[in-house]
Amino acid sequence: MMAKRHIVSFSIGLALMSFIPAMAQQSRTLFLMHELPQSAYVNPAIQPKCKWFIGLPALSSLYANVSSTGVSYSDFSRNEEYIDGEAIARKLHSIDYLTSELHLNLISLGYKRKDFYYFFNIAEKADAKVFYPRSIVNLAVYGNDDIVGEKMFTKGLGAYGIHYREYSLGIAQDFESYFLWGLRAKLLFGKANLTTRHGAISLITEQNTYNLLAEWSYQLNSSLPLELPANSNRFDIDSIGLAEVDVMQYMMNPNNVGFAIDYGFVFVDDEITWSASILDFGFVSWRSDVHKFKNNGSMAFEGITVDDILNPDEFLDMIRDSLNNQILLSYSQGSYLTMLPTKVNVGATYEFHPHFNAGVLLRTEFYPRRPVPSLTLSINTVRLKNFSGSLSYSIMNGTFNNLGLGLGFGIQNMVFHVLSDNVIGFFSPHKAHTANLRFGVHFQFGCSEKSKRLPYKGPGCYWDPKNRERKK
Repeated sequence: MMAKRHIVSFSIGLALMSFIPAMAQQSRTLFLMHELPQSAYVNPAIQPKCKWFIGLPALSSLYANVSSTGVSYSDFSRNEEYIDGEAIARKLHSIDYLTSELHLNLISLGYKRKDFYYFFNIAEKADAKVFYPRSIVNLAVYGNDDIVGEKMFTKGLGAYGIHYREYSLGIAQDFESYFLWGLRAKLLFGKANLTTRHGAISLITEQNTYNLLAEWSYQLNSSLPLELPANSNRFDIDSIGLAEVDVMQYMMNPNNVGFAIDYGFVFVDDEITWSASILDFGFVSWRSDVHKFKNNGSMAFEGITVDDILNPDEFLDMIRDSLNNQILLSYSQGSYLTMLPTKVNVGATYEFHPHFNAGVLLRTEFYPRRPVPSLTLSINTVRLKNFSGSLSYSIMNGTFNNLGLGLGFGIQNMVFHVLSDNVIGFFSPHKAHTANLRFGVHFQFGCSEKSKRLPYKGPGCYWDPKNRERKK
């Protein structure tokens, strides 16, 4: 049991890394704050207004996010006497997710030359997701009366955890003064991974006895330092342990190589500024410390008797022994591939005042099994000296009470920023489905060039074609 707890602890630890104060993920409020240099993280077409951009090591931008598409903590604690399972089940989607993310920028550098902007960044990233189908919860809440004599087949129960380092090099071009495009290539080095694949469970209730028969098939791929039984390709969970980890060797592991790209553009017409981006389109190939586990099992549950209620410890031991007898893992090795969760952003802004615009953003994250969309409305500042701000409202993760705030303010060449998509979550965390925070500080130099003010409505950036003559 101690060895099994080591495995569970490492898996939980990989997820908890993401709770520490990340670009999967990026805050929605940031996307339309084009005057804040960090918006280039979510749209590589954005060009900061100054010639030089220097992010402080490990402080240029930190992002943490925790979210749930299904339930919040308050759904379990609403009544002190019991948990309202039916109320919880009604809130669920066909598949729901618990997500945590941590992205820490180690080094950030940017340089502008003529119409081009070059950007280099090194970031440490850890993401974790647990996904579960509504059908499993319905079975626990409503019982198995509805599937008597029928087979219930369910997919979507699993987990995904990844830690990797990202080296990115980007270029953005101001083309013809009204169209900007940007591309960022990212070299990835995976450090740890845990991924479930081909997970399926079938359940059937016998008509005569009402016994519940369960069959399952699961595969778990991992790139982790594990201790396994010698000379065996079939063993139980209790025989697996976490090996001693050399921190330096772990952090500098060069063997799990991946590649990803980000692409974005900004198009400005006379009234509307359009912007869009595709982020984290890529993969990691896992080759070191690779362990693959597979299990096909079955179990019959005959219900609970009076003796089971009177002797709960014996009953739980019996269930545990039955599961241990069935969960006999087959083991293999060999490299495998994981795709990064891709994000797509499409937004637009309309300037209704010389210093304010209104924006809308549609964001979709492509999780396993289904996409997760969100909608954000925002009011953003433009052309204010040493200040950038945004007030946003988002419909995301099945909730309608997400009020976001973004602030960027400068002291000479030093600029601070802090953003969140749901500031309400900091005051009522037990009710929140989303809690995230981005903050950091950077230096910028070569900002002496003054933009011309022309009688146009635009986003207010120095590259705004409404702030300088269009090229003929």
